[in-house]
Amino acid sequence: MANLSDKNQDSGSRQPRAKTKTTLAERFGSLGRAYFAFLRMDVCLMAIVNIMALFVNTFIIRAGGSVNHAMVYNMLAFGSQPFFMVLAVLVSRRVSPGFSQRIGFLGYAAFFIFVLILGEKAATDFFWIPALLKSFGSGFYYVSYSFEVVEYTTDENRDAAGGIEGTVNAIIALSFPVLSGLLLSAFPQGDFTGYRILFAGLLCVVAAAFFFSLRLEPLHRTFDPADKKSHLGESFKALLGEKIGRFMLAMTFFKGLRAGAMGFFIEVLIFNAIRNETLVGINSTVGKVFAIIGALLYGIIVTPKRRAKSVAFASGAIILVACILFFKLDWIPLMIFSAFNSGFGIFISEPELTLYFTTIETLDSLKGKAGEIHTANEFFLAAGEVLGIGMTLLFNLLFPGSNIASTCAIILLTGSQFFCAYFIGAIQKSLSGNAEAAKTEVQAE
Repeated sequence: MANLSDKNQDSGSRQPRAKTKTTLAERFGSLGRAYFAFLRMDVCLMAIVNIMALFVNTFIIRAGGSVNHAMVYNMLAFGSQPFFMVLAVLVSRRVSPGFSQRIGFLGYAAFFIFVLILGEKAATDFFWIPALLKSFGSGFYYVSYSFEVVEYTTDENRDAAGGIEGTVNAIIALSFPVLSGLLLSAFPQGDFTGYRILFAGLLCVVAAAFFFSLRLEPLHRTFDPADKKSHLGESFKALLGEKIGRFMLAMTFFKGLRAGAMGFFIEVLIFNAIRNETLVGINSTVGKVFAIIGALLYGIIVTPKRRAKSVAFASGAIILVACILFFKLDWIPLMIFSAFNSGFGIFISEPELTLYFTTIETLDSLKGKAGEIHTANEFFLAAGEVLGIGMTLLFNLLFPGSNIASTCAIILLTGSQFFCAYFIGAIQKSLSGNAEAAKTEVQAE
């Protein structure tokens, strides 16, 4: 992209300063072919993650578990993922991020094959094995993802890319859940044929993602194939040694408090109240209509300077709507809350995500270490996720069936995002200060 603030050096007359503000068309137009090839692969993962987030938990409950059982499954999956990411970093450095990513796809494939073979026993007697396989697949996939997002986007167009991904993700979640729910509900209670068909279909999607990953453009900016050394120790020191790094880790921890439990808790409450997968699918579809609107608005409205305000505003709005659950924790108020939570959710998640990648790209001490930084960061994210789910589980154990307890858990988890807004503002201010200092230094030379 051309530097719009350059002056015409060939003219003897003084030229007016051009505006430096990036237009909406420029932000979307600067996303090239390499990004959209990456998006094609990531769309497959969006479909897998969306369906798993909805129906693996209902599968656990339907097979004889409970809401608490589903929470333990998720705690194990989130808590073990950083350790698999350490292994993924080593593989990425020794071979390549693309190779590591394809190992992740094999992990997802193993998940579905295991569940297809064991059926409901995989959700009860051996639920810890699918949890670890999911964690294995996610760990290997997202280490490579961290290299690719920084490679295929820039700070100027990363929010626009987030808007596109949010819109595509919402469209996927708009179409698949109802169809999946109808499929699952078509079979009588105790018949898991619908789940087997669904998981077999997702296994095919994993195969498509594996194929698309083979067609990604090579990494140039974010990965040096000659560097075979793992930089995990250096990355931890770099993050903890810089103020911006510590702010980023704190932001990530508070992000995890909400992201872990809220990624499945509302759907689980709805399913537990009515035991109908179709209704869970309808709830997801209604929510994603709001999410599409939210994602489109996010891509247009939110710029780097507005990230902190985006998180603070959305968190406050979600908390206000959550108050309706104090009166009745039934499927109707839960669906109303879920719709608003979906619409405002992207205004919380995307600023945190885009600023995270911008920080990796901007700080000299973090450059070239995207996989290691993401792994180090994941330990703090997982700590927040496990603590958030654990807190919600504790509320459920102490006050079983209490709408007040569940609502308080939701409000506390969402309220933690005000800390994220604070740290986002602090990181943005520090990055701006570093940029100004570097600019002054260059001018002085």
